[in-house]
Amino acid sequence: MRKIFVITCLLFAFDSFAHADHGAEMTISKMWKAFKESDVELFSKTMAKDKNMVTFGTDAVERWEGWNALEASIEEQFSAFNVLNIKRKNKVLNYSKSGDTAWFSEVVDWEVMSGGEKTLIKDIRFTGVLEKRGKNWKIVQFHSSVGVAGQVLEY
Repeated sequence: MRKIFVITCLLFAFDSFAHADHGAEMTISKMWKAFKESDVELFSKTMAKDKNMVTFGTDAVERWEGWNALEASIEEQFSAFNVLNIKRKNKVLNYSKSGDTAWFSEVVDWEVMSGGEKTLIKDIRFTGVLEKRGKNWKIVQFHSSVGVAGQVLEY
């Protein structure tokens, strides 16, 4: 009787795992792979391409409205430097109760080659929102930032 109970519990656990949707994480991983490989086409497959999509980069002027503006910047970035490695840390991924929206945050270290010099850029904060559209997860918004040392305004 005890064996039947344990086997039944294991079957339910495996069934739940098998039905879990890991697509949002796969989409995020593809986005990072696109950066590593300077692959604009792969990057575009992860994005929603909505006209009202707004994304932010780390520079003060990096605010893109719509897919076309973001795509132009990504093409420019991919031609300006090579990403040697991306280390993802402090990853958090949550799903809405309906299962069709996900949001994530992580801290990323970038090792890049630019102008013949290798540079390590540490602790870039990256957040984003994804929607499940049909069977695919698409990034509908992201924001990257660099923390400042100390407080901008003390409280």
